[in-house]
Amino acid sequence: MKKIFFLSIVLVFSLSSCGSSKSTKKRSLDDTLYKYAASIRWANYDAALRFLDPKNKAIVPTRFELEKLKQFKVSRYSASPITPGSSENEILQDVEIQLYNIHTNRTKTIYDHQAWQYNEELKRWLLTSGLPKL
Repeated sequence: MKKIFFLSIVLVFSLSSCGSSKSTKKRSLDDTLYKYAASIRWANYDAALRFLDPKNKAIVPTRFELEKLKQFKVSRYSASPITPGSSENEILQDVEIQLYNIHTNRTKTIYDHQAWQYNEELKRWLLTSGLPKL
């Protein structure tokens, strides 16, 4: 009887730890997407750089590209629901961003196709598609 009780306790804890890993990753994704969207909405592109994959130097904008991006304020950020990527650690999201150029007083709408990858080592989601392209 003690063996069955012990095995059932072990089974319950092992199942709960499996679920918590996925729920932790999901909470981390929700938190990451929210914070990244806030960075872009407030045109805080320096803060948005922290979401980029540090190993992928090709997606890091040059100083010139970053300064060009800073000419724009965001007047609308409309994210579509996330879709699964090619692996369980990848998600995709399309975002429509309306930008307002502070020098020309004109608006421009762009579509940002975001790809996010979960880094097991860092235990966080990283943007692998780069900052929005003008």
